[in-house]
Amino acid sequence: MEDQTTTAAAVEPMPFSEKIVAIFASPGELFENVRLTGKTTSNWLLPMLIFIIVAILLNQLILTNPSLVGQMGTLMHKGIDDAVAQGKMTAEQADKAAEFMRPDSMLFRIQQIVGIVLITPIALFLLALVYWLLGKWGMSANAPYMKVVEIAGLTFFISILETIVTTLLAYGMDSLFAGPNLALLVTNYDLQNKLHMALAKVNIFTIWDLTVVSIGLSKLFQRHLPKVLVLVFALWFVWSAFTVLTGIRFGG
Repeated sequence: MEDQTTTAAAVEPMPFSEKIVAIFASPGELFENVRLTGKTTSNWLLPMLIFIIVAILLNQLILTNPSLVGQMGTLMHKGIDDAVAQGKMTAEQADKAAEFMRPDSMLFRIQQIVGIVLITPIALFLLALVYWLLGKWGMSANAPYMKVVEIAGLTFFISILETIVTTLLAYGMDSLFAGPNLALLVTNYDLQNKLHMALAKVNIFTIWDLTVVSIGLSKLFQRHLPKVLVLVFALWFVWSAFTVLTGIRFGG
């Protein structure tokens, strides 16, 4: 088995502007450059910071739409009412929670901003860890963990585009549940409906992101792309099935 420990060759990193173009136009070339260059913190840090800024701006834009804010409030109140009905929360606790979680309040806006700032880097490093372990255990590959972080970080540019498209769809269709996924075929989306949740998982940007990540991991781990694609998509399928069956509403 070929030794997968990569020593940075005398290759110059792409200019960052070229990386933005390459992630969409020629990801294979980009990730080969990432593999052959030394540790480059900007590969994950800059895309992540840009994503955080865009996500905050678009999130705050959503909160300026009275209809979408109203839908948000209805969902939150339903969740609180269900918790009270199930005995998980007292009426007094429910009143406090309702006040604390009002989507038209400044406190809620601040919570959203803090949540994006905190969750984004955590999600990046956890996802990179999963991919690194997949390479180590599933492909017998040895590559630096931070190189996997760089690959996952560069795909934030796809996530930025997805966030923009999703926001436009939410505004255009006047629905919090509108997105570039098969749930668009559903007239009245129901969070309790497993089929609706499953359809929402089939997202064109998720498929694009997973494909690009697979190309990156294939280059980094020096493994055939079809094998990497199968493993990455299998991992996504298992996670999606778990979230649908358990009702967890995060993750792609």
